[in-house]
Amino acid sequence: MTEYSPKFSELSKIEEDALLSRLEAVRKTISHAGEKGRALESEVIKLLRAFLPAEYGLSTGFVVYHTTEGIRLSPQLDVIIYDAIRSGPIARLGTCEVFPLEAVYAYVEVKATLQSTSNEANKFADNSIENCILKNKTLRAMRRRKYYVPIPGTTNKAKLHSAVWMPIRSYVFAFEVTGATAKNPALLAERISKFSRNTKDVHLHGVFAGDSAFYFTVAIDPREAKPEDHYHVKYTTKHLLSAFKWSLIHSLSRFPRHEAHWTPATDQYNEKRIRWGEYPQPSGSVSSKTSFDDE
Repeated sequence: MTEYSPKFSELSKIEEDALLSRLEAVRKTISHAGEKGRALESEVIKLLRAFLPAEYGLSTGFVVYHTTEGIRLSPQLDVIIYDAIRSGPIARLGTCEVFPLEAVYAYVEVKATLQSTSNEANKFADNSIENCILKNKTLRAMRRRKYYVPIPGTTNKAKLHSAVWMPIRSYVFAFEVTGATAKNPALLAERISKFSRNTKDVHLHGVFAGDSAFYFTVAIDPREAKPEDHYHVKYTTKHLLSAFKWSLIHSLSRFPRHEAHWTPATDQYNEKRIRWGEYPQPSGSVSSKTSFDDE
């Protein structure tokens, strides 16, 4: 019996060519920038849905999160990857949704084209890698999560637990690149590394540049890493889609999950907390700010 060796790299190449063909089709069909952007986001969501396990939900919209100053809303995100098993949106607004940070694993910025803007420019272009890095810095600040945790020895009480969690994963998906720097993988890797180092507290987990390369920032253990270990960027010019897929799957699988018996405290995003009356009056109860009763 002749053994057959599957050629997954060739399959990825076919998928990459199909993706670029979809970009060309969208360009020739749709002239309105907003509609074109939504069409490309839809193509990326289809691609992600084809290989991500069902536990990962995919949507577009905003992330609501806690800060020391109160509740805040993130910028609009093209693709949000969230926990579809234990969480979901807390608001649906027609074409987009709002997710609590407790539900979110990662986001993907979708760009028709990706470029690099020099430091001498008055401002960084919206589709520049520099703008993606600056946006990442803002999103990495979203780290406060709140959960209800069962109180040991009880079956009907839980306490509110606040935790400073790992920042959500970040990816950029560009259908193609433009400009001398962006088209040169070595130069773009250098730019990502140096701009990230200068910006500080940023981390692009992956950048897919459809007709050029796939890039990722090397993960480090901050407890042991030296300053020179930060912001190393690797890239490949072969099998880009495969590299993107496996990087995303691996990155999502390593994102810390909350304990199975914890519950995301989504009620804490309600600016007007519910006040409960009770009959008959309990003889003694735990403050509603820190616990709840589960019938």
